[in-house]
Amino acid sequence: PMSATLKERLKKSRRSFKSPISVVKRLQIDSEADADLELPRASSEPAENPGNDDQMINPAQPLLLEERDRLKKEVREKEETLRRLQMAKMYRAKNDLTELRSLIDKWRSCSQSVLYELQSALSADGSKLSLTHLIDSLGLEGTLLHYDKTEEDFTYT
Repeated sequence: PMSATLKERLKKSRRSFKSPISVVKRLQIDSEADADLELPRASSEPAENPGNDDQMINPAQPLLLEERDRLKKEVREKEETLRRLQMAKMYRAKNDLTELRSLIDKWRSCSQSVLYELQSALSADGSKLSLTHLIDSLGLEGTLLHYDKTEEDFTYT
């Protein structure tokens, strides 16, 4: 049993109460977008041809659903292509290709010099060790070093 004054104070406090935290409803974007794409269902009203129940099902619905799935897949593929292109663009912006080319040429020149020195150091008894044998025994790829096996020398192009 509550007193009348207490009931009155509760009524007044309910009207003036405001929460310090505002409540925001969450939007369900995916489900709303899918709901927009859904096709209307056949109505429960009688069809024009009352003897045929198949008329109530929309025959284009499966085709439209397949088309939607195909388009979603195509969008995913295009997004992946776009992501790869952006990565390539970022790589090119980050790495100066002319500087890389000069560093590769410098590396190749140093490698060729080291191979000449190694050839002369490993030659024993006056017999000269061939560069082809040296490159093959080290497991190096001659094309990276611009080595021509028929000429048995490096090409400087």
